[in-house]
Amino acid sequence: MESKYYKIEEVAIKTGLTKRAIRYYEDIELIKPVRAESSYRLYTEEDIEKIIRIKELRDSLGFSLNEVKVIFDLEVDLKSIFKGEKKDEVLVEKSKNLIKNQIKLIEEKEQTFERVKNKCVEILEKLEALR
Repeated sequence: MESKYYKIEEVAIKTGLTKRAIRYYEDIELIKPVRAESSYRLYTEEDIEKIIRIKELRDSLGFSLNEVKVIFDLEVDLKSIFKGEKKDEVLVEKSKNLIKNQIKLIEEKEQTFERVKNKCVEILEKLEALR
């Protein structure tokens, strides 16, 4: 089955991002579109899904692009470890440490979300009391 490719303008519309943001994601190697002979960037459905995932991790969960890159790199390493392609003890240990760091980061974000939520509830209660 032949892959469908999209130009950056189409990807920008599908993802709601600017072309500049999409190019930046390529510059920092979060995505790797193919290049046509004319040097145009061509994106697959998988690229678009990855861009949407980046957007969700940033906008909804508050991850930085560096944190997103760590998540994506870790996923690549884990896939190769679990497929049996890499049995490197150093890579396994590195992956374990990255996962522990991700858990800690998520727990910190949960605490931040809880503080923000509590503040919003407090403000809402004050506004309700004004009636």
